Amino acid sequence: MSYTSQLQNVPMVRNCRAPGIIPAPSKHAIGKKERLYLKIKNSNMLSQRPYLLLTAACGILGTIALTVYFSAPFWLMPLPQPTATTEEIIAFGTKYHTIILWDTWLQQIGSTLSVIFALALVHLASVSQTFAGRLVLLASAVILVLSLSEGTFVLAAVQAGENGHYQSSVTCVDLASVFIHIFLLAPSLFLLLGLALRRTSILPNAFPLIAIILGILFQILGVAGLFSNTALLIVIFVLLAQNVWTLAASITLILRKQ
Repeated sequence: MSYTSQLQNVPMVRNCRAPGIIPAPSKHAIGKKERLYLKIKNSNMLSQRPYLLLTAACGILGTIALTVYFSAPFWLMPLPQPTATTEEIIAFGTKYHTIILWDTWLQQIGSTLSVIFALALVHLASVSQTFAGRLVLLASAVILVLSLSEGTFVLAAVQAGENGHYQSSVTCVDLASVFIHIFLLAPSLFLLLGLALRRTSILPNAFPLIAIILGILFQILGVAGLFSNTALLIVIFVLLAQNVWTLAASITLILRKQ
């Protein structure tokens, strides 16, 4: 027997290693770590899946509600002219009483679901604690306040007309009509949402960029709308684009695999 083979049979020599040399992990150990990682990853995906579906549902239902609300004057209840007399406004409120109530409800539920959709995206992207994420929260609060305020004036106009307080009804209608400008001057939720979702993986990279562009257009048209009715008409197309963005983002969340 050679000297080398004799040393290998000695336990102390066989188990000794040079200082600083770390043994390579076995294939069994590597496979175990990979299985553990995949198990944790799959568990996180399964636990996040219900939230993705709920977020998508809020986006889709909110968009449907707001689409019906914004389009109602074109096919359900043609609004009176800005120069309409008191009698014309009261007649309008009487004729479309039920539709006005449902339309106001659609505005409130649609705004709420859309805000939940935006906040859920920020949460799922883990950016709720960033500065942009907090600004999304601020813009969401502003939108809900404005929506509730407009709905309050609309319902007050209907109620005042029913009670025979015609001048109060006309005043509430005039106040409610101002909100088309206030909404456009408020912080754009799309702009802030796009900024918050940059460099995140919750949605494809194109979504934040498009949201930022739509938000900037919304803010520019809001200022222009104070001086031009044409700008208010263009806003309709921006709103349609935002609805398409929300629906596309919701479908992406439903189809998301990781």
